[in-house]
Amino acid sequence: MRRPRSRAAILSVLVVGVLIFLGVLFVWSNVTDIFLKPASTNKGNVTVNIQPGETTGEIANDLQQKGLIRNAIAFTIWARIKGLDTKLQAGVYKQLNPNMTISDIIDNLQNGRPDAILVLVKEGKRLEEIANVAANANLPNFDKQQFLTYTKHINKFPDAGKFPILKSVPENGSMEGLLFPDTYELSPKATARDIIDAMLTEMTTSIATNHLDQAAQKHNMNLYSFLTLASIVEREAGLHDDKSKIASVYWNRLYTANGKDQTGGKLQADPTVQYARDTDQPPTTYWQPLADSGSKIAPNSQWNTYSIIGLPPTPICSPGLASLKAAANPANTDYVFFFTAKDGKTYYQPNLDEFNKELQQHPLS
Repeated sequence: MRRPRSRAAILSVLVVGVLIFLGVLFVWSNVTDIFLKPASTNKGNVTVNIQPGETTGEIANDLQQKGLIRNAIAFTIWARIKGLDTKLQAGVYKQLNPNMTISDIIDNLQNGRPDAILVLVKEGKRLEEIANVAANANLPNFDKQQFLTYTKHINKFPDAGKFPILKSVPENGSMEGLLFPDTYELSPKATARDIIDAMLTEMTTSIATNHLDQAAQKHNMNLYSFLTLASIVEREAGLHDDKSKIASVYWNRLYTANGKDQTGGKLQADPTVQYARDTDQPPTTYWQPLADSGSKIAPNSQWNTYSIIGLPPTPICSPGLASLKAAANPANTDYVFFFTAKDGKTYYQPNLDEFNKELQQHPLS
């Protein structure tokens, strides 16, 4: 006589059966989604920007949000099976549309080149740093040495005549400070010449649109002097500093009797010393903190504003729009000194006595 099965055994069989059914359903759902088009009313092409280092899962989520796929998990699974992780090139893809299946999209990403490459040039970078950014941007036709030759020797740049802004540069000067920091959407075939053209165009447009050259003239500065001041403000100001106030400190040292009397017309700006040091002895990483007082580092350099009177001979980096606006329209203050304390705040003073007094109340470290 057979013993009746226990309830536990029957329940276990049912649970296993349900789990197998759900597993098969999950696999079937994802497999079918790989070859089905999403239920989207948008039939036109959708632009997708794939960043360097972006994971397959992040790409899948972006595609699903844009209505290109219906199942991010299915995309991730199929992409890994087909080895998309190892073959995908970062960039902007403009030929994807909801009429394509997940399999079609993966094939397109795997086998095609991006329609454009995004190159991000951050504020406060000098020419050598911009060259490094472009050299690492998956642009096979970009020549780093050609970029540096063109930007450091304007007379060798083929398109120099197209840009009136270059006429403001003194003889034998470079494009330091004239290349606008921004995110650029470039052709995958872009050359050093193309990138320089794009950056000079953006700087020209930014100045003209905001009438910054006219504002600078009202503050006794020509175009090149204003760009030089803006570059110093860019490197000096922190993320939360009032750039217009910092610009006013340097402007007062340059152009007011009180500022000149107290500083001898010297800007005494640490970023200019960093630029001088790094120009004399190019480092692996630029803009490292000074190891001593500014007057003791590269003291004979024409960029050391502890040694020279007035502005350095060139800008020291590419200033962003906020710094350009601040330099063209400095705040109306009597500040001649400032410092950033340990608490992270920046304090401004009209004379050395108040500077020393506040320095005791708010130590640097």
